Amino acid sequence: MNRDRPRLIGVLFWGCIASVALLQAALWEVPAAVRALEIGLLALIALLWPALRWRRGTGRWPVTAAFTLLAVLAGAADGSSISLFLLLIALTNITLVFGPRAGALTTAVLAVAQFAAQLLAVHRSPAHAAYEAFAIALYGVFVMTLATAVTEARAARDGADRLHGELAEAHRQLRRYAERTHELAVAEERVRMARELHDSVGHHLTVVKVGLENAERWRDREPDSAWQDVRQAKTLTGDALQEIRRVVRALRPPQLDGRRGSDALRELARSFQGTGLDVDVAVDGEERPLDPGRETVLFRALQETLTNALRHSGGTRVAVRLGFAPGGVHLRVTDDGRGSGGAPPGFGLTSLAGRARDAGGSLTTCDAPGGGFEVRVDLPEPAGARPRHDEAGRPA
Repeated sequence: MNRDRPRLIGVLFWGCIASVALLQAALWEVPAAVRALEIGLLALIALLWPALRWRRGTGRWPVTAAFTLLAVLAGAADGSSISLFLLLIALTNITLVFGPRAGALTTAVLAVAQFAAQLLAVHRSPAHAAYEAFAIALYGVFVMTLATAVTEARAARDGADRLHGELAEAHRQLRRYAERTHELAVAEERVRMARELHDSVGHHLTVVKVGLENAERWRDREPDSAWQDVRQAKTLTGDALQEIRRVVRALRPPQLDGRRGSDALRELARSFQGTGLDVDVAVDGEERPLDPGRETVLFRALQETLTNALRHSGGTRVAVRLGFAPGGVHLRVTDDGRGSGGAPPGFGLTSLAGRARDAGGSLTTCDAPGGGFEVRVDLPEPAGARPRHDEAGRPA
């Protein structure tokens, strides 16, 4: 079955074939030769029907021309208006496959042929011949209009299918890019952790190893010096252990065993107990659920800030304020340490600033007025999001 052929055209074609065949069988007064000629023409037309193409650029002129000629002959032999539909089907095929110009030219040729046949063969008056030719032209224009509408609908459908395919391919590419970006981010994080372990823990362990070797070498001749090396190795081992714990904390997931929002931030603050930092977390405004993207940005911002405060600030207190406003959510982390001293932000804060920008927000850093260092993250509400409220009208 030709899937490009309009279904209604197929129904109309076989309806015409069946009607003309039944009509010829019922009209016994028609000479047998004429009846046989009509039946033969219908059989040839039916045989050519599957060979017709119905999409632009796929047609074959010989097949279409033969089908059109047989339709004209069948109409002339039959003499009924039913056979006219076969000619209209031929015009539809020409317009769909070869374009409106071919359809208009064929219509003009058929109209002139009809005028000449009525005037010369049937000996009708010029007015009657012109009327018959005008009818053929009118039918042709009507058919070309419908065929052009079908062609435009096909073009629109094909364009939509191509667009859908392009969008699907773009979606697949974006998904692959997102996976690659995630893999690169993970690799980058691993490189950073490896560098930190090498620079800190590796250094401590190297010194510990050398100190213990010296203690073993001088334990008999200079026991006091040997014990001093052992005590130094013990101190450095504690420092290395603390550094390893810090790295492990940095690798913990943002959900923290299912905790969300301020609960996750408070749990993160509690994980720094025993490090010398006193972390206070407070919430300003009515807390509401956050989407995973913004929640991850806030968690990573607090994680990096507390880690930096522990390593570089020299302070003992950190104030964390999580603020909820109608236009978004804000996180402000302030320590009481020595401040940045004008040094540019490190790798961790720079990466966090990129995370904040990806979420549509911003990350800013500055030295606090009373001393210390401050990090502020501002994240707007997602586009189209509306604050939810309970039955009393309060934010949910």
